[in-house]
Amino acid sequence: MFYKISNTASKGAIENKFHVTFEFPNLYQPQGLIDGLKESTISVITLDNPDKVTYAIWGLLPENFEDNWSIFQDVVNTLNVKFSALQKDNGLYYNLLNKRRCIIIATGFFTTILSEGTVKRCHVHLPNFEPFAIAGVFNELSDGFITCSIVITEVSESFKEIPNLSNFKPLVLNDNELKQWFNTSTSLNQLRKMIEEHQSLNFEYQPDWAVQRQIKNN
Repeated sequence: MFYKISNTASKGAIENKFHVTFEFPNLYQPQGLIDGLKESTISVITLDNPDKVTYAIWGLLPENFEDNWSIFQDVVNTLNVKFSALQKDNGLYYNLLNKRRCIIIATGFFTTILSEGTVKRCHVHLPNFEPFAIAGVFNELSDGFITCSIVITEVSESFKEIPNLSNFKPLVLNDNELKQWFNTSTSLNQLRKMIEEHQSLNFEYQPDWAVQRQIKNN
């Protein structure tokens, strides 16, 4: 699964790409490595506030949950969710696909590869490290905090050139898909069709040693 992303984009680059403004601009800081296993905060845009970038805790929690984030994540890891799980008519993810879609803003995510007998990471990104939108779902807690999960889908032929031990990848949306994702009239069948026809963006990747050097320099 995918527990690490990067977001090194400037505020201006994000605002220009997604035609938004930041709800709390002074809080934003580019990050070379965001580790979801450490209760990290990430930049998101939600379906009910599509003109603003706000912040969410990575790792979905139930709306009425009042205990610590780490306690819930130890039982149910919700950093990622498969698109198929969102279509169930009960449970933690019930109705999120209809009413609580969001995007997670990133400039990269990390896949894993088997190399020289060890598991190493690859940093997957667009040319020039441009920001892109990862599909997500969210909940808002009683105290106003937002928590979210990254939507993942099965790897298609368009992603086969990227080293990846998993058969899944984050659902990264192109411009047309983003419009559908943020259109409240888009039906579940239309979303299914969009994902069936989804083509990966023109991603590049860097091996582990280059990733470490990049993070060190950020």
